[in-house]
Amino acid sequence: MRERAGDAIGRLRRQLDKSLFPVAEQEDSSFKGWEAALIIVSLVALGAVLQLFRIGPSAALNSLWAEDGAVFLGGALTHGFFDSVTTPYAEYLVVMPRLIAETGTLVPLHDAPMAMNIATVIVIALSALAVWFAGAGHIRSPYLRTLLAALMVLSPVCTLEAVATATNIAWYMAFAVFWLLFWRPKTTWGACLGGLLILVTGLSTPGTLFFAPVALLRAIAIRGRRDAIVVGSYVLAAVLQLIAIATSTETIAGDTWSHNILTTFLQRVVDGSVLGLELAGETWLDWGWPFLIGIVVAVAAYLIVMLVRVASSRSFAAIAIVTSVVMFLASSYTRAVGDVMVWRSDVYNDFGGRYAIVPTLLLLSAGLALLDSHYRSAKKRLPVLAIVAAAVLLTSIVTSFDVSRNETDRGGPPWDDAVRTATAECEAKNLTEVPVYTAPAGWAVAVSCRSLVPGD
Repeated sequence: MRERAGDAIGRLRRQLDKSLFPVAEQEDSSFKGWEAALIIVSLVALGAVLQLFRIGPSAALNSLWAEDGAVFLGGALTHGFFDSVTTPYAEYLVVMPRLIAETGTLVPLHDAPMAMNIATVIVIALSALAVWFAGAGHIRSPYLRTLLAALMVLSPVCTLEAVATATNIAWYMAFAVFWLLFWRPKTTWGACLGGLLILVTGLSTPGTLFFAPVALLRAIAIRGRRDAIVVGSYVLAAVLQLIAIATSTETIAGDTWSHNILTTFLQRVVDGSVLGLELAGETWLDWGWPFLIGIVVAVAAYLIVMLVRVASSRSFAAIAIVTSVVMFLASSYTRAVGDVMVWRSDVYNDFGGRYAIVPTLLLLSAGLALLDSHYRSAKKRLPVLAIVAAAVLLTSIVTSFDVSRNETDRGGPPWDDAVRTATAECEAKNLTEVPVYTAPAGWAVAVSCRSLVPGD
């Protein structure tokens, strides 16, 4: 009996190695050592800069969005490091946003937005780099992986609330965790870096809990210490996050189901994965349901045909698709945003764009992995279909690139103006604490007048 069980487990592990957790082939590259490092640093810097330009350089370096100031920077200014970083918010741990807020305390107060927002875009760019390396097992083409990384850094479905803001950074990091769970690291230091990203992300959002089935399969397929680091990091973060959620006394939006959640999934995720937010919204206004149904049928047909024809990545694609659907529906239900995000017959909106980021990227991951597998099995270079797909997706990036509302702010006063106003109020009224208003309108971070008025 034990021998049979052992044989069954062995066969399962071999099948998992082959279908879900393959070792990436060694890539030939003319760039070695410092040249490769220089290219990586340059690409990370480029990804960071492009994110800042999405909302305009002045706004990106001179504004804080919502919880960035009121919750995270405010907590960092008034609490000790450990107390601040380990304090839950909105029912769960948010370690990375709080770590980023700590960078705002290392510089003069008027430079806090610059420090925090630059740190945010660098972390997102590094997460995209992790996706590029971790995706090599299922997307061998470096061009398609680069496209996926670009779609992550410059997400065509995200909105102003999720660009250069620590508040929503975990959505991008969570997508990196999904790919890292399929990764077979070739070095221990690489496994440690990947494990660190998994750990910090898991301690920053409960969204990674949707990847538990993948983590379980990865645990079954563990082959050595490096694999154990990846799985162990996920498990540790999941346990700590679940404890925080179970002991939280906060109450936020209650669970709300409506038929609009399904409609929103088709509009924001399926349509958005092809056209991006802006083109998807404009075509919805012009052609409504007939065009949306056409896009949905086309995407479904592509995925089904590819799933039937490809020789590999079939299981990966199926998991990515299912996770995309479940994650969006569950998030929309638990956060009661189905009726808020849905597009009506005469208007489209960009509310709640953060909830579409990961589900859309998962759907794109499935499509690109299947495309890569198809041409790899046929031993062809990526021809017309891949070029067309890349052109469409790049178009979605370009048309949805600008998410700014106003070059000078994000809907609230610029940070330097708000600091000057607060300083004047401290001096005029002899206050001990004053609100420094941020974006959007109505949000503020409480700041001690001692940090604003010289000699106070």
